Amino acid sequence: MRKIQSRHNPLFKKLAALKSVSYARKNQLIRLEGLRQVLDALESGFIPDHIFFSDDRKGRGLFHLIGSRLGEKGIQIEDDRMILLSASLFSHASGQKSPQGVMAFLTYRPGRLSACLESLPKEASPKRLLVLEAIQDPGNLGTLIRTADAFDFDGIILTDSSASVWNSKTVAASMGSLFHLPLFEEEHDIRTTLRLLKQADFEIIASVLEGEDLREARPFHTRMALLLGNEGSGLSAGAVEESDRLIKIPMAGRAESLNVASAGAIMLWEIAGRYGAVKDFVLE
Repeated sequence: MRKIQSRHNPLFKKLAALKSVSYARKNQLIRLEGLRQVLDALESGFIPDHIFFSDDRKGRGLFHLIGSRLGEKGIQIEDDRMILLSASLFSHASGQKSPQGVMAFLTYRPGRLSACLESLPKEASPKRLLVLEAIQDPGNLGTLIRTADAFDFDGIILTDSSASVWNSKTVAASMGSLFHLPLFEEEHDIRTTLRLLKQADFEIIASVLEGEDLREARPFHTRMALLLGNEGSGLSAGAVEESDRLIKIPMAGRAESLNVASAGAIMLWEIAGRYGAVKDFVLE
């Protein structure tokens, strides 16, 4: 493990710059903060470019703990990737009021949807995807990633107008699920993306305020993609027009709508149940 004491060090500057979402996205680097986030990445097979520890009792304790966990799993990380930062530098680079003693960053590149679809067998093998159009809040995005993971979906497609997966708030809200299932960031307009899915025999299910009652909806196809829209305006007209079916969540109360993360959880739960994918889970 090597030590950095100067704020002019290029590696320290890079870590501090990752507090900027635009910088993180441009460089396709995800910043992790805290023991859980770092271990989630490591145990999912994502090896950080560097892991940083604060030069204090907390940081040194975490260094030994993470080293022990890596040894148990047979994961080796080169010594020069393990960095000790003075407590003042660590605090400066941290995005939290009370730094947790360990940070890391790793390279994260979303997959290509076209390559994924081309790899699918011609026969209609089961496949469930979540398509998110213009989800703006990183907390909602991370929660939806976590929920899709919990209900055994096979991947998530983001339009380029959605919140960034490189945002630390997205990473935190996903609770490690960002590293558990494929994610595709599409630069195509939503119509083109949905047409690609339909060419691969996916049924497009749109979550809307007016449509089939979710409780009474007929069975979904073996391959299906659930489409959720922006928190304020919902799905675009193009997305609705390209959808095969429009499904609504029945609401007997006086609320006009649900938060997109709440609506997504209900839709994902129902779809997973119909596919027999619902298992025991823990509420936190």
